[in-house]
Amino acid sequence: MKKLSVEQIAQEEKLRAPKPTTGAPRERYVKVTFLIATEGTKTEPNYLKALKKELEATNRFNIDISIEGKGKATKALVNKIIRQIENCHQEYDQVWAVFDKDEFDDFNEAISLAKSKKINCAWSNESFELWLLLHFKDVSAPTGRKQLFEELEQAIRNALHKDDPEAIFNLSKSNDKIYELVTNLGSEADAIRRAAALKSNYNANIKPSSQNPCTHMDALIHELRHPETIPVRI
Repeated sequence: MKKLSVEQIAQEEKLRAPKPTTGAPRERYVKVTFLIATEGTKTEPNYLKALKKELEATNRFNIDISIEGKGKATKALVNKIIRQIENCHQEYDQVWAVFDKDEFDDFNEAISLAKSKKINCAWSNESFELWLLLHFKDVSAPTGRKQLFEELEQAIRNALHKDDPEAIFNLSKSNDKIYELVTNLGSEADAIRRAAALKSNYNANIKPSSQNPCTHMDALIHELRHPETIPVRI
């Protein structure tokens, strides 16, 4: 075997040494888990599942989001979430209930019950369509579900007509493209700003059932888009 000089040995060690990485240090990923249960079984789950798909595609964070359309109204929805948490072995960093005011008379009670069990509520008064409509325009007057639906349909139609005046559009609650429609044709940033402005109109003494128009969907969207702000369970 050929004997190496001290200089040759040093050169061999230098070649075999691991090369330093360049660029910014790798981000430490932390897994954050959400359970989101919705009153509706079509529009809300369709919207949230599309958002989930978008978030997963960014690979910014390790987020586990379970979205379930329960088909239960207000307090019944909250009670179903409570039973699910108590009877399963899954731990969640955040639990959310998504529901509307509609004609139900247990709206305030459902929100109070959820709060007592540390369940977050992304409620809308009067309906989820309010949150979607805020992507396109301000809403300041009390507005019923039917009117919100019609105004949302018209807002999307108007946006489509900017590129295609002949475009025909009919909004359906089973439309699985609702997230893409409102985020591409409207503005999520505007919706968040408008939702915050609506909430500022009411003080703590005004019951949620009397806060029309109002939505707390912006709070859920913020948590989903910024999971780094959520305390990590130990």
